Amino acid sequence: MKIEITAFDERGKGLGDGYSVPFTYPGDIVEIEVLNHKKKLGQLLKPLSLSPLRATPACKHFGVCGGCSWQGLKYVEQLKIKEGVVKKLFGDSSPILPSPKEYFYRNRMDFAFGPDFTLGLKNQWDRIVDIEKCWLMSEESNKILSRLKYFTQWKKLYKWKETKDGVLRHAVIREGKFVNNNLVNILTAKGEFDLEELWEKLSDLARGLLWSINPSPADRSVGDIQKFISRDYLEEKLGEVRFRIPAQSFFQTNSYQAVNLLETIKKFAALTGGEKVLELYSGVGTIGLSLAHQAEEVIGVEENEEAVKDAVNNAMLNGITNYSALAGRAEDMIEEFEYSFDIAIVDPPRPGIHKKVIAKLGEAQPDRIIYVSCNPHSQKVDIDKLLPFGYQIAAIQPLDLFPHTPHIENVILLTK
Repeated sequence: MKIEITAFDERGKGLGDGYSVPFTYPGDIVEIEVLNHKKKLGQLLKPLSLSPLRATPACKHFGVCGGCSWQGLKYVEQLKIKEGVVKKLFGDSSPILPSPKEYFYRNRMDFAFGPDFTLGLKNQWDRIVDIEKCWLMSEESNKILSRLKYFTQWKKLYKWKETKDGVLRHAVIREGKFVNNNLVNILTAKGEFDLEELWEKLSDLARGLLWSINPSPADRSVGDIQKFISRDYLEEKLGEVRFRIPAQSFFQTNSYQAVNLLETIKKFAALTGGEKVLELYSGVGTIGLSLAHQAEEVIGVEENEEAVKDAVNNAMLNGITNYSALAGRAEDMIEEFEYSFDIAIVDPPRPGIHKKVIAKLGEAQPDRIIYVSCNPHSQKVDIDKLLPFGYQIAAIQPLDLFPHTPHIENVILLTK
């Protein structure tokens, strides 16, 4: 079937004649195979005429691996399209902030073990693409990747469910971009794992090595830590704040752009030293700790109890005494919240803010609400619900945290 790609769908796939087709861009004329008529899903068979927006991808795995679906699109065009999404949703925005690095920007990659001692990323059919070199993290991580593959083949370690003795699931590599250190976490489904022998092969490259078990059928790269060598945490520094990040804790994936994200939030907060700040969905305290020196008090609310402990520990690490964190779901905690606050900062998951949180924020009437989102579409729905409480959009700043993907980070300032 021949179609012309005229736009992108909400997931960043090329859209033509109603069909969504990965690895295609507006201006392409392509031949596709229809995978699902009802869901309007297509697969690229061959390009017939290429869009002028296209670029030559750096990665040899492009078009097969599902990691960087926009790598065939010129970076300047990626930025225009992402900025255009925000402007279409909200009517206006500041120019998008490009990532300081287009490649090797990620501080974490979760690789999956595949059959025949392969290790890499999944494609659109959930099959493992054996990666020789990934352009998302660093050259050092690619060396680690190569040695892990050699080790599994040498020791005849098989993927979980590949054989009756197969145990391997994931290898998670994390690294500091502003602090020179890294961490490797091997996840198995069961059994034993010779961590000491692997450490002999990686000790010149890695600062810490862990082994974790995830027996669940769920395909998740977290588990119960069984053992570690040298260290079980990563260190990173954003601005003036140093973070100690346990192996399985969430942290902003693009450290370089996270610095600009925090500067944007500081600018929007316009702190003078006397404000009380409430941060909802606070994680390990990345935002709140970065604001603490300019505020009277910062309180974080986070559902994950381990993340709350991490935030408090990082406050102590930096000598920050006016930061505290509470464990609980935002929608539960805010209904009983007794403190008054001048500024509210929300950084929710992709689905957005719970309706109880929106209602309570409207009732509390903080002077400023700063909404940080990785999904501008759900952000738009929430903003429309906050505006009737007497707020208006004072500033919009999109940022590109994930070059060569359709993902957009967007920060909105609401004032009364």
